[in-house]
Amino acid sequence: MYNSSVSFDRIASISKPQLLKTALLDSLQDGSFKVGDRFPSEPELIARYGVSRATVREAIISLEQDGWLRRLQGKGTFVSERPVIHRTIGVIAPYLYATDSPDFRAGTDVIPLLMQSIEHHARKKGVSISLYLDNMEVETERENLLKMVERGVDGVLMFYIGGATNLDCLAKIQAANIPLLLFDRYIEELPIDAVTSDNRLGAYKATLRFLDEGIPSVAYITGPIDSTVLRDRRQGYLDAMIERGIEPQVLELLQDTGEGVDRSNYDRTRDLVEQLQFPTAIFSADATRLAVIAQIVAEWGISKKEYALGCFDEPYLNLPEDLMQVKVLQPLREIGRKAVDLILERLDGKSATLTRLLLPPEILVTGAPSHTSIGS
Repeated sequence: MYNSSVSFDRIASISKPQLLKTALLDSLQDGSFKVGDRFPSEPELIARYGVSRATVREAIISLEQDGWLRRLQGKGTFVSERPVIHRTIGVIAPYLYATDSPDFRAGTDVIPLLMQSIEHHARKKGVSISLYLDNMEVETERENLLKMVERGVDGVLMFYIGGATNLDCLAKIQAANIPLLLFDRYIEELPIDAVTSDNRLGAYKATLRFLDEGIPSVAYITGPIDSTVLRDRRQGYLDAMIERGIEPQVLELLQDTGEGVDRSNYDRTRDLVEQLQFPTAIFSADATRLAVIAQIVAEWGISKKEYALGCFDEPYLNLPEDLMQVKVLQPLREIGRKAVDLILERLDGKSATLTRLLLPPEILVTGAPSHTSIGS
C-alpha cells in the first residue's frame, strides 16, 4: 500500500528522516491510504525501507505534527483527515480604483474586476491573498517583488510593468522556488506562466467587424508599444488590414507617464486625430484613450455619419445610441479564476511545463444598425 517509488537502497544508504517522510507522504497523497486506515507499524517500515528505528520515529512524528497521522495508545497509527494547508499568495497590482490623478479619470474597471475575481476564487480555494500596489511605478514594483522573497509567500500573481528593469527580481522569485504567474500580459525574456486575453485575436476580429460594416478605413491609435499587450493588439489590427488589402494607419502616441488624459497628453492625442481623414473608424488600443478621442471628435462637431469608434474594454463614456462602437471585452473574471487555479497547480506539483493561456475575448457592437452609410 505504501509508495515504493523511492529507492530502497537510496533510503538505506542515506537514512534521512526527511527522505523517508517524503516517500510516506507520497503514499498518503496518492490515495494508497484512506482516512481511518491503519498505517504500517514501525517494524514494518523498518523492514520495508531498511532504515533505523530512530529514522522511522522521526518521520512518523513529523507526519503526525503536520496532521497526516494520529497515534492511538495501544492501537497503532492511523491516517487522519487530509490537513488544511494554509497558503498565502502575494498579488501585485498597479492600482485598484480611480484616483485623484487626471491620468485615471477616464479609466476602466479592468484592474478592479481582475482583483475581485482573484480574491473571490482564492477565498473559495482556501487561499489567503496578500495585496501589494505599485501605482504604476517600476521602482515600487521592484520593492514589492523583493518583499515577496523576504516574506516567503507560497506563490506570486502579478500584473508586470517592470520591462527589463525588474527581470532580475522575477528571476529571484523563481530561484527561491516560489511559483510565479503573470496575469493580463506575458513576457518573453523569462519562462514564466501567464494568463491573459488573446489580444491579437481581439484586435483582428474588431478590425474586421468595422470593415464588414462597410467602413472604408480603420485607423489604429496606440500608446508606446512597451508591452506584449500593445504589441499583440497592434499586430491583430495589421493582420486584418493586410488580409483585406487595405493600407494600415497606425498612430503611436508619444506620451508622458499616465493613461493619456492630462492636458499635455490630450494635446498629443488631438494632434494624432488631426492626421485622420474622415470617414473612418478610429480603433484605440485602450478605453482610456478612446475617451479622449471621443471628446476631441465631438468638440470638432464631426458628423456621426463620418466615423465609428472602437477600443478594448468598457470606456467611461455616454455615446450617442446611433454612433457605432466596437468593444473588445476581455474575459476578466475567467482570467482571475484561471490564474488562481494555475498557481495552485504549481504549488501542488501537478504541472511542470510552461503555460501561457490566451483566452478569447468577446466582440460587442453597439450603435447604428447599418453602417454602410458611413461616408455616403
